[in-house]
Amino acid sequence: MAAATEREKAEKKRLQAFLGEILRVGAIKGFQYFTLYLRGREELLCSIINELKPEAGVPLSTHICTEKSSDLPLNKSSLMLSIGTQQRLSGLAHMNIGLPPASPSDKEITPVAPDQTLFLIAGYARYNCPYVWIRSHHHRLVNLTHASSADKDNPLKLNATNNWGREEVHLWDILAELVHLCTVPAPRNPFAVDLVYFQQLPLADQVTSTGAMVWLLQQILKHSGNKEYTGKVFEDLHDVTKLHFQSLQQWAREKMPQQQQQQQQQRAPGAGYRPGVQRGPTAVYGY
Repeated sequence: MAAATEREKAEKKRLQAFLGEILRVGAIKGFQYFTLYLRGREELLCSIINELKPEAGVPLSTHICTEKSSDLPLNKSSLMLSIGTQQRLSGLAHMNIGLPPASPSDKEITPVAPDQTLFLIAGYARYNCPYVWIRSHHHRLVNLTHASSADKDNPLKLNATNNWGREEVHLWDILAELVHLCTVPAPRNPFAVDLVYFQQLPLADQVTSTGAMVWLLQQILKHSGNKEYTGKVFEDLHDVTKLHFQSLQQWAREKMPQQQQQQQQQRAPGAGYRPGVQRGPTAVYGY
């Protein structure tokens, strides 16, 4: 009993750490292949591009992952958890309840571009671990020809979520796997940064946004080990860090004259004088 209690506490602690990553990462923008939308404390929406498009003057092969992409659509059994597995994991087999999201995908109100696919990443307390559901363009990813409408809300069978109880799993592990699944051909670096996005931001937003991106890329490098995209992430980290300090220096230069002007006004003769305020001991001691 004591061992089970300790295990349950450890699982809850891990889930809380994952929810913390959702809160910290969910507001970060500036990726080339996906966009995040924070929705509540337990849910994160991720919109991923469907097709990798070549850049002008840059061969597409330089951006493609060496690991072969999956041929879409996949069979339901290879991409989604079966109903039996869901009921076993949920512990609600006697009620025929699996692992549904908080709301069905048919009720999804988030607008999605035609060339993107929307996913829901959630760490519901009742499941005690994260799961991922497809929220749009289901038939592009999975063959549901002979499936029921309820099958659209089956959670995905991902390596990251399957390994939750055995390995250290972070939010960015799930994001990397989703990009590799959704985008064709799969990009070599799922976390490729859109520097133009940051360069077009107002200066104050550029400082804070690049700072947040620097933190995230550092976390990815720290926890992801030696992955195929590690070198590319390091290159992006260098570029974003450089842009961050450039914008920070420019912001400081623009703020300096304002601060100096305020200090001069405070030091000017009579700057501290207020009519009707008595000076001397009576003002100091309040007698």
